[in-house]
Amino acid sequence: MPPRIGIMQGRLSKPLNGMIQSFPKNSWENEFYLAKDIGFKLIEWVLDENIKDNPIVNKELFSKIDIIKKKTEIDVNSICCDYFMTNSLSRNSKSFREENLAILNFLIEESCPLNNIKIIDLPLMGEEGLKKEQFADDYKNLLLKLEKKILDNNLVIALETDLEPNELRNFLKDFNKKAVTVNYDMGNSAFWKFDTKQEFLCYGQSISNVHIKDCTPKDYTVKLGAGNVNFSEVFNLLKKNNYKADFILQAARGQDEVQIAKKQLRFAEEYISKYFL
Repeated sequence: MPPRIGIMQGRLSKPLNGMIQSFPKNSWENEFYLAKDIGFKLIEWVLDENIKDNPIVNKELFSKIDIIKKKTEIDVNSICCDYFMTNSLSRNSKSFREENLAILNFLIEESCPLNNIKIIDLPLMGEEGLKKEQFADDYKNLLLKLEKKILDNNLVIALETDLEPNELRNFLKDFNKKAVTVNYDMGNSAFWKFDTKQEFLCYGQSISNVHIKDCTPKDYTVKLGAGNVNFSEVFNLLKKNNYKADFILQAARGQDEVQIAKKQLRFAEEYISKYFL
């Protein structure tokens, strides 16, 4: 069975408040139907600052999500938790609140199991990232404590970080590989000028989710194929590392969300056909 291709939630709607990525509170249902028409197999859910309008943290709306998934045959296998980029889980951060931990526990214990979501993508970059030793220590201790709960709920945490390859390998070494994994964002790696071969040597076997994006060290997101990502090398290394999971398009936006999503899907399909079929 070939890998499935999905799209990041919000990419099939007009941007909200000029943001490149946010939960599309007024059009999230319609996005499932658009995704089906375009040819996607899944959507990666987005959890951002707007908690109150997001049905993924409201148990009363889980049945609504389930009905739409069944009608459209669009799956949700992962959730991108942008919320924690500005609402830290580190007690050493100024943005830490007990509520942040409560939200993570709700995702692990209820939201993800009840919505059949298997991957919690945890972006830990920039000011709230793992470059700061105190933050890294807090996250390591927290995730070690949560490992059993993560495994008991048939989940994985996929870390998306700006750590250098060797730094991320060292951070991962104490975790159960079935509980704490890597979300590989090819665009981020190009933006930070990481050595792709070194990345895969360090954690190629730990990748559980892949974001397809293109970047340059100057521009954080550009048209697929117009940046510094060596797509042939990345897909070849994913194949060599026996990657069998999903691909999520998180590529640059355009004027017409549906038309650009169709082009991006064709772009991804070409590489998957070449390296995975």
